[in-house]
Amino acid sequence: MKKYKIAMIGCGSFCGGQYLKDVPRIENAEIVAFCDIVPERAKAYAEKAGVKEWYSSIDELLEKCDFDVLMDATSIPAHHEINMKALAAGKHLFTQKPAGLTVEAVTEEIELAKKMGLKANAAPVHAMRHSNRKARQLIADGVIGKVTTARVQVAHGGPEYFQYRDNHPGWFYEPGSGALYDMGVHGLHYITDLLGPAKRVGVMAATSIPSRLIRTGKFDGEIIDASKLPDNYIITLDFGGGVIGEVYTGYCQRASRMPTMEVYGTDGTISFVSDPGEARPHLEVYFDKPGSGIRGWTRPMDQNERETFFCDSFCLKDLLDAIENDTQPVLSLERQRHLVEIMCAIPECIETGRILPLHTTF
Repeated sequence: MKKYKIAMIGCGSFCGGQYLKDVPRIENAEIVAFCDIVPERAKAYAEKAGVKEWYSSIDELLEKCDFDVLMDATSIPAHHEINMKALAAGKHLFTQKPAGLTVEAVTEEIELAKKMGLKANAAPVHAMRHSNRKARQLIADGVIGKVTTARVQVAHGGPEYFQYRDNHPGWFYEPGSGALYDMGVHGLHYITDLLGPAKRVGVMAATSIPSRLIRTGKFDGEIIDASKLPDNYIITLDFGGGVIGEVYTGYCQRASRMPTMEVYGTDGTISFVSDPGEARPHLEVYFDKPGSGIRGWTRPMDQNERETFFCDSFCLKDLLDAIENDTQPVLSLERQRHLVEIMCAIPECIETGRILPLHTTF
């Protein structure tokens, strides 16, 4: 099996908490270099990973390092420029979400990847989770009848609240970033993975906590001005054919016992439920089909099918599988572009109070 050489750019807390420890568990991946605009961070990560190469700019990395795949874990506004440079240099690409801040930007990446004969994909990873794959199968098999509605909630109390950070979290509240791009993309990914591309979008949004106290990390106790962007969203989606959905997202949820997602059909419900201490949601299904003699909740007998190992680095596994088999990644940039179109439409929805049509698909 070929070992693919992986270079990581963006040595922040996510890279350190996820990729640094989990990429080595993917058998055909080998980390060969780190890159960050703060050289000390790149050097420190290289030392932790036991690799020799580290760089302080994407240009230096591309010029001096021999590698196959770039993993872009930089800040949200930096993604598109870095992604385009990597693709132009002939590197396969995995990018953190969003791949770009506009539909046009993601389209440029799609077209350049095709022109260069490269594979590219983007987070979030949720479409690859067992719970998502099993739910798609149950829906396709008609277990809950015709789908009518789905509700998703992906939110937390803010990056300054629940994540330990050595880097200042204030940038999450600046234009070009924010709760929508950071958290909303997860909820939109969940719902479109199960129901397909949306046709229309509407939204209610608010800036509910305009001043925030950093509760962890190096800057504990500092106040952040969070007044520039909404931090609280209820997004409504029309999928056509009588199917609608709702996504609650933002930085205003200190804690929750709500399921991550529920899908309602004419014959039942699929619920994504997490038990205490459970890292990933499992499925519970409410079945109610006239004439069956059965009505109530059950869990699919699929425990042996669930992954013994799953992590955010499965985004990389998806990309490497696509390279090996010359197939479209599950987490394709076309899927990402649809999410970006929805997120780009939301500010206009807020400003005008209108429900807007969507045009992309995947």
